[in-house]
Amino acid sequence: MVDICLICEGTYPYITGGVSAWTHNIIKDFPNFTFGVVHISSKTDHFKKFKYELPPNVIEYIEIPIHEPVIDSDGVGEMKSDAFDFYSFHQEMKKGDHSRFAQILKRISPDGHGMMDFHAAASEDGAKTKTAAGGRPVKITGEKILYSKESFDIITNLYKQCGLSTSFIDYYWTFRTTHLPLLQILNAPVLQASIYHPVSTGYAGLYAVTAKLKTGSPIILTEHGIYTVERKIEIAEASWMLDEGTGLLKLQAQLGKIKDFWIKIFDFLSRLTYKHADELISLYSENKKMQVSLGADEKRILLIPNGIDIQKYENLKGRMGGSDAVLKVGFVGRVVPVKDVETFVKAAKLIHDSMPRVEFYIIGPDDEDADYAREVRNLVSALDLINVIKFSGAVNTADYYKIIDVLVLTSITEVQPLVILEALIAGVPVVATNVGACREMLYGDSPEDRSSGRCGIITAIKAPAETAAAVVKILKDPALWREMAITGQKRVRRYYQKKQLSAQYRRLYFGMLASKIKEIRS
Repeated sequence: MVDICLICEGTYPYITGGVSAWTHNIIKDFPNFTFGVVHISSKTDHFKKFKYELPPNVIEYIEIPIHEPVIDSDGVGEMKSDAFDFYSFHQEMKKGDHSRFAQILKRISPDGHGMMDFHAAASEDGAKTKTAAGGRPVKITGEKILYSKESFDIITNLYKQCGLSTSFIDYYWTFRTTHLPLLQILNAPVLQASIYHPVSTGYAGLYAVTAKLKTGSPIILTEHGIYTVERKIEIAEASWMLDEGTGLLKLQAQLGKIKDFWIKIFDFLSRLTYKHADELISLYSENKKMQVSLGADEKRILLIPNGIDIQKYENLKGRMGGSDAVLKVGFVGRVVPVKDVETFVKAAKLIHDSMPRVEFYIIGPDDEDADYAREVRNLVSALDLINVIKFSGAVNTADYYKIIDVLVLTSITEVQPLVILEALIAGVPVVATNVGACREMLYGDSPEDRSSGRCGIITAIKAPAETAAAVVKILKDPALWREMAITGQKRVRRYYQKKQLSAQYRRLYFGMLASKIKEIRS
């Protein structure tokens, strides 16, 4: 058993930056605790490599590929529609009723070892777990749910009730595609831990709830981005569906109801995690408001923002223009679509046309999405900026905060970017899009914070002209640059020091571990 199990979906330890950096720092900040890491991936990729070396206090690691084919035939029992009524469960899910989840987990779970009394958990709403002859629960495997005749009949009834204009075959494959990950999580091995700490809701939250119901250990949820909102954005922009019959991506003319199906699944997972989380942490005030709107209890939400080690980045930037008096503008982050690096490139073109003696840097790894990185480089070439924009690849960002005069963040979605905090404490003003916590980081959150001034400029997303104008405004006004640099350093020292914020997690961890020890001893 480990002290703390961190649960990540599609991030640590394979992806750098953001949530992954936060996760890695949490592990390193508490060397006296033992950690386990559960990574939820799409499919097994034997060629994919860790981007982080796991610290020595990580003593267990589990990976769960949620889109792998279900192979779990064991010949135990037969699934009967009256024994496990998916139809009723879906009706309850639409109403936001999560009371039957413990009962469902008992039926699907592969074994009962180390599990809590599910009968007691399910009895909160008067429900009782049905059992086969002899009193043993009938195991409902993923294979039976996805491939049995009973399952097909249930899906057919659900389709008729929904009144969809899309074809039944689209609905059928959507049902299969959405339910396979759920079943893989419910059937996954549980990493034994005293505390489960998912860094999102979704499938990571589902794993945490499953583990809590099986072991009795509490959950700390730190929700970086609002999972349901992020998935809604992805689904809204999607113009395809996976046709599992052919394995091809299939364009659809009418996806409204199908997309709604996906959204309901993710909404259910978020609400389920909020319900079972013993501590719920948000990174900034706007996130907290969204969590409450999605079903979280406002009284149970703690605000603990990201923080940085200020000694590493403090006072790296001496003066505007550096030693050679050439102004430099930098983008720091992964070269991926969500960072919208193309808008940075377009803004660089506009800035260069008005201020020729400016250099630009794209600072960060470009190997995560090779196709997008190629598009960005092609755009640089098409705009005749090859000699103006430099790509650094994966580097020590502190080396670049020493030389850049303005940091630009053009993301279309963010939470609370660490790169902004790094730049500010280094003495570099920031131009950032109006996403996540960027506005409160640059303009202040509380009245007291806002009164200290601004340390950058907020712009709209996908607005290269507005981004360029903001950068030019700062570069052409050394007094403004200086004022923003000083304000940024003060703000980070006052509100975003990692040692202060880590202390809050230390209190949570020690409190829960002490309660766990007391429970075991009693």
